Amino acid sequence: MQSQQVTKFQKQVDSAVIGYLSLLERKELLAVSIEKYAPLSLLEPSVRGSILAIQDTLYASLMVELHAWLFDESTNSSNLSLYGLLEKLADDKTNPKHLKRYYVAPPKTINIGRADKSWHQNFKTERETKFDACFQDCALLIKELLASEEAIRIVSLRDKVLAHKDGMYDLKSNNHTVGEVFYLIDHMKLILISLIGLMTRTNYPVNEAETKAKAMAQCFWEHVACT
Repeated sequence: MQSQQVTKFQKQVDSAVIGYLSLLERKELLAVSIEKYAPLSLLEPSVRGSILAIQDTLYASLMVELHAWLFDESTNSSNLSLYGLLEKLADDKTNPKHLKRYYVAPPKTINIGRADKSWHQNFKTERETKFDACFQDCALLIKELLASEEAIRIVSLRDKVLAHKDGMYDLKSNNHTVGEVFYLIDHMKLILISLIGLMTRTNYPVNEAETKAKAMAQCFWEHVACT
């Protein structure tokens, strides 16, 4: 990883996190609709048909975004895919020295002499140890995700169902389930949280946003079930 790449990847991670937060409402709307299958299944047929259409739309949109995050290899400068970064971090030959230099840099402080210098050195030593562990954990998460059956199967879903709609690919007979999308979303969350710590030194309310999205989805589907 070169020095100039660090800034580019930091922007990619920042955009990816914002994108992830925006899809949580769709993810939770789909997840809660499945959880509340029993009361929703009692609604009149026309309403159930509309709910299925909503579920299919949510499922498709999540699938497209996950595919873009994991497998979009476009070199377009405006491309916000994490593919290049994930591939590099998962490569055992990647040398993260420039990223590590950014990570261990102590915050600016007023120079008060020896004590200040000692504090800086202790800070850098601790951060170096933490960086090595975080980097390895993040790389392992990425390797496992990219090699997972769920990640590989999402390619077939996107290519055969959405990119080239010929009506010949049967989701059910090929054993696809919505759980594949949820699996990838949950693991992307773990990776993004790790990348936030490595790349941006910034905290995002990921868990809080997820909780809020779930509460909103529950409120919506409870209202639908009562109509």
